[in-house]
Amino acid sequence: MDPMIRTDEPADLEPRRMELRGMIRLASEVIAQYWPMRTFVHHNPLHSLEYLPFAETVRRGQQFLGGNGYLPGDLYRRYVNTGRILIRHIDEALASLAKDEEVDLGSCRIARREVMRACLTHGLSRPTEEPLDRLMECEPNEDQVDVLAERLVGFAVPTVQERMTAAVREDVAALGRDLTLSNWCDQTLGTRIVDQINGELIKWCEAFLDEGHATWSMPGRRQGLYAAWKQVAANEWATCGIADSRRKIAALPEHPEDTVLDCLEALAIPPEFRQDYLALQLAALPGWAGFIKWRAEENDYAWQQAYPVGLVKFLAVRLWYVRELVEKVCQEELGIEGNYRAVLRFMDQQSSGYFMRKEWVAGRLPAAYADRVARLHAQSRSLQNKAAVSLDWEQLTHHYQIEFGPRRERATQRGMARRLLTLAQALEIVPTLLMDAQPSALRRLLDWMVAFPESAHGPVWLKAFEAGYQDHLFDMLRRAPTKPQPAAPDGQPPVRPQSQSVFCIDVRSEPFRRHLESTGANETYGFAGFFAALIRYRAWGKEHDTEQFPVIMRAKNEVREIPRSYLDHYVSKHQSRAKLVHAGHTLLHDLKENVVTPYVMVESLGWFYVLPMMGKTFLPALYKRLTNWIRRLFVPPIATILTVDKLAPAETEEMVVSEQRALIWKALRDRLGLHGSRVEAEFVEALRRRALDDDAPVEPFLSEAARAVDLSGEQLTTFVDELRRHYRINRRAASRQKERITRTGFTLEEQVLTLETALRMMGLVRNFARLVLFCAHGSTTENNPFESALDCGACGGNEGKPNARVLAAMANRAPVRERLAKRGILIPPDTHFLAGQVDTTTDEVHLFDLEDAPPTHRKDVARLYDDLREAAQLTSQERCTRFPDVGAVLPFDKASGHVAARSADWSQVRPEWGLSGNTAFIIGRRELTKGLNLSGRIFLQSYDHREDPTDRWLEVLLTAPQVVAQWINMEHYFSAVDNDVYGSGSKIYHNVVGRLGIMSGPWSDLRLGLAWQTVMNEELPYHEPMRLMTLVEASRSRIEKLIARHEILQHFYHNEWVHLAALDPEDGTWYRYMPSGVWRRVPHPSETSQAG
Repeated sequence: MDPMIRTDEPADLEPRRMELRGMIRLASEVIAQYWPMRTFVHHNPLHSLEYLPFAETVRRGQQFLGGNGYLPGDLYRRYVNTGRILIRHIDEALASLAKDEEVDLGSCRIARREVMRACLTHGLSRPTEEPLDRLMECEPNEDQVDVLAERLVGFAVPTVQERMTAAVREDVAALGRDLTLSNWCDQTLGTRIVDQINGELIKWCEAFLDEGHATWSMPGRRQGLYAAWKQVAANEWATCGIADSRRKIAALPEHPEDTVLDCLEALAIPPEFRQDYLALQLAALPGWAGFIKWRAEENDYAWQQAYPVGLVKFLAVRLWYVRELVEKVCQEELGIEGNYRAVLRFMDQQSSGYFMRKEWVAGRLPAAYADRVARLHAQSRSLQNKAAVSLDWEQLTHHYQIEFGPRRERATQRGMARRLLTLAQALEIVPTLLMDAQPSALRRLLDWMVAFPESAHGPVWLKAFEAGYQDHLFDMLRRAPTKPQPAAPDGQPPVRPQSQSVFCIDVRSEPFRRHLESTGANETYGFAGFFAALIRYRAWGKEHDTEQFPVIMRAKNEVREIPRSYLDHYVSKHQSRAKLVHAGHTLLHDLKENVVTPYVMVESLGWFYVLPMMGKTFLPALYKRLTNWIRRLFVPPIATILTVDKLAPAETEEMVVSEQRALIWKALRDRLGLHGSRVEAEFVEALRRRALDDDAPVEPFLSEAARAVDLSGEQLTTFVDELRRHYRINRRAASRQKERITRTGFTLEEQVLTLETALRMMGLVRNFARLVLFCAHGSTTENNPFESALDCGACGGNEGKPNARVLAAMANRAPVRERLAKRGILIPPDTHFLAGQVDTTTDEVHLFDLEDAPPTHRKDVARLYDDLREAAQLTSQERCTRFPDVGAVLPFDKASGHVAARSADWSQVRPEWGLSGNTAFIIGRRELTKGLNLSGRIFLQSYDHREDPTDRWLEVLLTAPQVVAQWINMEHYFSAVDNDVYGSGSKIYHNVVGRLGIMSGPWSDLRLGLAWQTVMNEELPYHEPMRLMTLVEASRSRIEKLIARHEILQHFYHNEWVHLAALDPEDGTWYRYMPSGVWRRVPHPSETSQAG
């Protein structure tokens, strides 16, 4: 089909393009942004729809993505059998759904609530449709089924004609909204158009979006996806079997918006359906579309600047394939046009043929009729008389009803009988009551079961599942003190703790904090792992910055890692070695990926790659220690410091001038051979001023100084031009350099504000220990494309070490402490702040910048090291009991060795559980949870309501860390309930593509979420999928004000994305915040048991 000829006037065309772009923006709500794997960001895969109730969003996810929003019913029933879900929790979840209705079976009265409960616990609503050939196969000992089925003979069973009418009616309503034309063709004709289109889009996306992984890059990428596709696809010999495809592609409009509009008009999609239709097209490849959505919004992203892409371009390419292939298939198979109106006419005028074809493709016909449908379909393709063809299909449908209608009716009655008997078993009533019951009573029971299908069970199961854990959690929290600890006797100051350590709120910190507190008088606090320091960070020797802050925030300060000043003499040597090692690594990497290598270099280099392969496979821990030793031998680590302080304007100017002068000295030596006493400082300064101001006349002094060193006027002009171009000594470069320097570091006021924010928010404002540790976290794994998912989510998927070092450096500065003292936070002179990082895979802790620790604190540091080491061993021991291949309590040394080996093993699919198991977010004092074994399932944010009279800090915690926790929780939730759609499948099949994401095998959509091994443990979920429970120690009235002020909090709590509970300090009672906006007291377990 040729592209449509556009007749729009230019004045009308641009508004239509703008309207289309807005429509695509709304349509893209159903897909989430997909961050590159190197900065993996946990996120809710449906977070764009959080303004809707949770259940409605799950329904839309099913509609557009085909993803289940709840665990299968059989899994929930297993939880019932093991006691994880209690019957009383099921009844509580059913309370709002079950109508107050009853039916009498003899002397027994059955409530509708009991029937609904039995549907849940015994699977009475599970679909039982089977191929018709097997429907009449009776199982032995089914006399009761036969007898009861006889009593149901009078119950109406849909005929083939009624089923056909219903199917056509449903598909007519779904077409365009829930069903695309390409999906309709696949379901009706058995084609594979959707797979074919997806294959083409995957091919073009992975070629265009590649970020340096491919040996040969796609031509024309700088033009954008749509133009590059047109250029390359127009040279394909035959595109998907589309006739004259090269001419058609070449004739497409220049603007992708015009192509999208043309395709929608050619497909005759009604305007009111277009947003949903575009959403369905995007949802066909949510991974690639999600990455394009993310990249299109990152204007500063280098790859986006070089090779622009957007969803409009993506849809222009996709809809062209849809238009051409649907037209091709409909013409060849049905002899109709491939558009919405023609398909509707076909379903209306040839409903028999449509219904039988669809049943045939779905495999629901008996073998004999499947053959007859296949033959008639083949014949109808060549017949021109549509009336005769329609009559043949009607006769075939009529014969089908006559031959198999009675059998289907009998099988349906037997199915109803089985369900009633299973219900009797579930309710523990004798089957004879069913045999003697009135048909109306039986009909009513069946209607109740039909009205509560399996698809409606998910929300009930989820509430009951959550209630079991939440009751357990509230019971644990009641055992902890809820009142402030009494003051020290006789007005004495409180006893200083041995140390205070601040960990990330990450759930993996909870076991480590618990064990560190058990080793001595060590206090711990929880705070988001970026430690209030929002920075762009560049490590020493690296070329690119990392964004050390949550993705929902932005940073204006940059921090760089530089060698300590006393190592200046060693820096150049270190850099040379590092460059040499990097060059060797790059060479080997390029050889490994080069297309020629397998043919010419296997014999010469194969042995070299065998050594690391054997080491990583058989002795991973030893191999890792050996390679680290060799790396340190060639490139020893160098002591560094961070550029925390921002330079004053005068210092910035002097720094730029100094660098420019040094460059001029170097240029005089390298270009002109001038050095030593022949070059005076005044001459260098004159050259610098001349290079910066090319409009001013040459200074007389400069001309005289040049002649003094035998430089002619022409040579002087050439040299100054060289300074401007090659050495970047010009106005523009100087301005950029000054701007970069002014972004580097923090002013004194910014440092005070950053430190005060962190300390006040966590409630650490008095009684400081001699050592205070800011402990970030990172991870170490091998052969793990998504290793950044194990790092700090609050630091943008990076290690949190830079943030911890920045905050510790600020806290140790005397001017910062002086200003904090004026604001009411008095830090003792002998308090020293340390930075550290725990490796969540090995549980090892490293401390940084120990050169800055006072000599008086050596014993304190040594004592802290010992406590951290013991806590690490206890944490490793606890974590080993959770690994399915261990499951036992190991001795300390073996536990530490085991986690270290998992970290180094490149075949290990589960180096650690990560954040799996997360369930709740607690905002409050440590006294609420201290001493409780929370099993590494809870985000712990330190907060003291007494230090927050204006609710400023609570507001930040609810609108920032809670949002990140909710994203983490929802990604784990959806990856667990439907790993095929919302997760990323098994790690065994992961394949890195374009250095941006993973596919399953060599050809697939970008996989969205977490791997199967991350959330599953054999057949059961390791991560129990539940919505986040936020528990806050603050008064209800204060929380209500914050909810009223922030729409995101209203979405969370009113739409049931997050459960909220508060421990009101006024009465020490827990209250739950209901979606209706009212508070309800959490009952004590004794009250619950009495009610039960």
